[in-house]
Amino acid sequence: MRRVLAALALLVPVAVPAVAAASTVELSQGAEALSGDRPAWRTTALDLAWVADRDRALAAGGSLREASRFREDDVEAAIWAQAPVAGFVLGVEGSASPTWEFLPRWSAGARAERGLGAGWVASLGGRLLRYDGELGASTVALTTAGLERYFGRWRTAASGTAAGLHGAWSGSGRLALDLYYGERGRVGVSVAAGRELESLGGGAVLRTDVLGAALTGAHPLSATWAVTWDLTAQRQGDLYTRVGGRLGVRRSF
Repeated sequence: MRRVLAALALLVPVAVPAVAAASTVELSQGAEALSGDRPAWRTTALDLAWVADRDRALAAGGSLREASRFREDDVEAAIWAQAPVAGFVLGVEGSASPTWEFLPRWSAGARAERGLGAGWVASLGGRLLRYDGELGASTVALTTAGLERYFGRWRTAASGTAAGLHGAWSGSGRLALDLYYGERGRVGVSVAAGRELESLGGGAVLRTDVLGAALTGAHPLSATWAVTWDLTAQRQGDLYTRVGGRLGVRRSF
């Protein structure tokens, strides 16, 4: 069986620093231990971002990722961009993998965000992911809606995701709380629960309940250097449990 989609909302999304730098480069390494003596998952990533203004409305970036899961290796490149348009912040994203063992062969998405006043921000997005493998081709459709609020140095957020695969649908939700400190420091906690869809081939789909939590942060070492980190845990139904972390070094320019 090949996993096609984790419908569970991402536990460790890219966080907005308290004060944006003009551009950043980050190199990170992550690993997760799995129960049942399964081989560990590993990820190495290089992320780049450029921001045109302090409001971060006009920005662009990209990433390169190398991942290992169940003794299979994959690489992926991704790009994204966003800009203010008629009171909204509109964004697009895309990715491609030349190996596509377990990562999507390609993906494309779009997102709209709008400030509602008093620190409230609403967002709506969609994404398509194409998987190819020995079980055939599968296209996953994701729709995500979110609501967040900034007050003082705090941020709260809630989001829901609906996922479709071979005519089957599932949903997930995520709650997050972040504290920004100093000029570029952040620490946050999040919990997520939902159902994952997996293609079994021939149009058959397996549904698995998923529950996860994460503790994330970014700590400035100087005006230009910072350390980023994540600690995560996720239960994959009765299949296995993953526990791990990620450590990164970020350079601002």
